Amino acid sequence: ERFPKIPKPNWRISYDGLSKLKFFQSFLQSLTLSHGYRSVYSINSFTQNLQYKGNNENHIGIDTVNNIIPKYDFQQISIAEQFSPLIGIDLTFKNSLQMRFEYKRDRTVSLSYASIQVTEVRGEEYTVGAGYKFKRVKLPFVRVGPAKTRVVNDLNLKADLGLRKNTTLIRKLVENANQPSSGSTSISVKVSLDYNISDRINLKLFADKLITNPFVSTSFPTSTLTAGLTIRFTLAQ
Repeated sequence: ERFPKIPKPNWRISYDGLSKLKFFQSFLQSLTLSHGYRSVYSINSFTQNLQYKGNNENHIGIDTVNNIIPKYDFQQISIAEQFSPLIGIDLTFKNSLQMRFEYKRDRTVSLSYASIQVTEVRGEEYTVGAGYKFKRVKLPFVRVGPAKTRVVNDLNLKADLGLRKNTTLIRKLVENANQPSSGSTSISVKVSLDYNISDRINLKLFADKLITNPFVSTSFPTSTLTAGLTIRFTLAQ
């Protein structure tokens, strides 16, 4: 159907029942399994054909090259779907160690009426993360209040390692041929330190490294590094 009246279902499922078993309670605080799916159907633009005659079941009218005149002229139709994640596992140990694993898949299919071809972009991503909470950490250079007392809060350390593969295929409908267009493999490393100075002020020190290696020879490998310090201030409600 061109304009569906009932949207297709998307979902998000989380399950933490395994953490209630005695075997996992001996060394885990929490164990969460997650799964999600999201799909978007979109039409970028369309026009109603004034030469169209008939109804949705019967098409009446032929143009100068003996093609049936449709009711609507579409430029491009796209369907984007994501398993985000397909499999997700979050673990929190009793010693404040945190670990997580995610496996994601996504696909975007676009039909272009101008070029009579289908462009398909597929993605696959693996993420392994770890974190640790250092409890009651005193920062020597941060003092608050009239008495200039040292701040004592938890310091959160997080690190993520990701691997992602992207592949783009062009499917030519007239020639009945499939042609790989582009693609790449990306490796990302993310490290961050998070600390609350007060109930309203949060400090975060981060560093992100991204390395991309293309599949085709017309592109070249790239590497980027982003690092910095962010300060977040929350206004009182």
